[in-house]
Amino acid sequence: MSQHWRERYADKVLSPEEVVKRIRPGARVFIGSACGEPQALVYAMTHSGDALADTEVVQVLSVGTAPYADPKLHSRFRANPFFIGNSVRAAVNEARADYTPVFLSQVPGLFRSGQVAIDVALISVSPPDEHGNCSLGVSVDVTKAAAESARMVVAQVNANMPRTLGDTFLHVKQIDYLLEKDEPLLEWHSVGEPDEVIQKIAAHVARLVPDGATLQLGIGRIPDAILSLLTDKNDLGIHTEMFSDGVMKLAELGVINGKRKTLHTGKIVGSFAAGGQGLFKFLDNNPQIAMYPSEYTNSPFVISRHDHMVAINSALEVDLTGQVCADSIGQSFYSGLGGHADFMRGAALAKDGKPIICLPSTAETGEGVRSRIVSCLKEGAGVVTTRGDTRYVVTEHGVAYLHGRTMRERAMSLIGVAHPDFRTELLHAAKRRRVVFLDQILPPARAPYPAQYETTVTLKDGTEVLLRPIRPDDEPMMKEMFYSFSEKTVQLRFHSFVKAHPHQRLQVFCNVDYDTELALIGVIQNKGKEEVIAVGSYTADASKADAEVAFIVRDDWQRKGLGTAIYERLIDIGREKGIRKFEASVLAANVAMLKVFQKPDLKVETSIEEGVVSVHIDLTEA
Repeated sequence: MSQHWRERYADKVLSPEEVVKRIRPGARVFIGSACGEPQALVYAMTHSGDALADTEVVQVLSVGTAPYADPKLHSRFRANPFFIGNSVRAAVNEARADYTPVFLSQVPGLFRSGQVAIDVALISVSPPDEHGNCSLGVSVDVTKAAAESARMVVAQVNANMPRTLGDTFLHVKQIDYLLEKDEPLLEWHSVGEPDEVIQKIAAHVARLVPDGATLQLGIGRIPDAILSLLTDKNDLGIHTEMFSDGVMKLAELGVINGKRKTLHTGKIVGSFAAGGQGLFKFLDNNPQIAMYPSEYTNSPFVISRHDHMVAINSALEVDLTGQVCADSIGQSFYSGLGGHADFMRGAALAKDGKPIICLPSTAETGEGVRSRIVSCLKEGAGVVTTRGDTRYVVTEHGVAYLHGRTMRERAMSLIGVAHPDFRTELLHAAKRRRVVFLDQILPPARAPYPAQYETTVTLKDGTEVLLRPIRPDDEPMMKEMFYSFSEKTVQLRFHSFVKAHPHQRLQVFCNVDYDTELALIGVIQNKGKEEVIAVGSYTADASKADAEVAFIVRDDWQRKGLGTAIYERLIDIGREKGIRKFEASVLAANVAMLKVFQKPDLKVETSIEEGVVSVHIDLTEA
């Protein structure tokens, strides 16, 4: 039987010219994706003279030059990509090419059903193994479905194509014609080193990735920067549409091992790979790698089976309600739907999943710098992720969490991660749209949100609490905490019984400048919801040398060490800011608070008058 396939193989080998002769005019021709593009076959087809006419070329993504999109060949070829890359963008926007917007998970169904019937599939494969099976290597995605449903399959056999494992194989008998041509695979690398903006975005995202998470991310400077910051994580997994060199590097370090994956444990699962020669060698016959068609990898139902699924995708702009545009700039098509929405929805459905949208806060245009957090999407912009599916939005200025939030809360969160130069304009626009309080204020833009002050502390009972600087959009959680206090706690903290905490008061408390004033909140996760259980703050005087400090802990979280943890963190930050002295006014009856202030390594002086203890803490004492 082995000898039988070898004989059939020899009979199928053709020259490039003979291949072209078998493609009839008016055919719909599929070309393998990205780094798996069969370059010799594409060259032969586009250099066939007048032999071909009215040929439709369908492809997910071209990494090469896409010669069929050359204006000189417009009378013979018309491209119809499912995702718009650099090489066909001009052709699409000049109406020399078509564009079919469809989720990548659904493209195979179009092929198999015949709705988008493939006449000829030009693909690239590895040499056959001893059983006659060729691997699709770095490009399984929609290529397998195209090959299995096309009327004619032509494969370029390339010894440089890695033999990847998983659902990647076509037998020689499934291929009609073969072209033997070894050539280096196309490579796809990030352009340029990550700048400061990208590094900040990556740092915010890295903090959202827990140990044991399963990741989906693409390639580019932001994904690469994120991966480079995950070296201190443990037992990460990969289930993604595409992956690149950064995944390989973390796998070689043992950071990515898939030990905690709830599906395909231990496997790096992808649909296509794009990178350099090192990545291609890493993929070859590697049992850690499992490549599958996109109808599987990109299925939201499959994605949702991964606990702690973290899906990381980019965007072009996000409006104040959470609508995400990722495929067009106004009326100009830029990229495509790809797997963006599939992974956002799948991660949202997963247990403890995190769908994350990343984008720089601004973009350079011919008309100057514009904000990518916008009041309304541009006319003609496509909504790839709806406001109902958007959860995390990350810019270099921080993280906005939108799920379950009101329009007002969403707008304030997104304004908080917009570039400071555009926040006032965005707030005015939000007021005009009536999505925020008409008297809503913003903090002075003296300093960006200091994410470096975020830290996690462990209490006496083992509970982990996130301590982080307060943000304007924390107002609803602060309101909830304040109204949970007992009368005793309110009396001890405010020295009187404060009955109401209206918006006018709370918004002032939540809007700090992170320079002369800082408030830290203690945040826990309760049944998937964030709750504030404590807050501590200081306000410096004009000299920035002395500051008044105060803090309060929710009744059910007192006597667990949380007050002390916040106080010690405020001391560290205050010293860093150059503050030399903290002062506090405490009711004499508040013994627990007075005890917190008595740190043995600090010089503490107290005096009492009419039941109020004045506490003076010298921060210069080590």
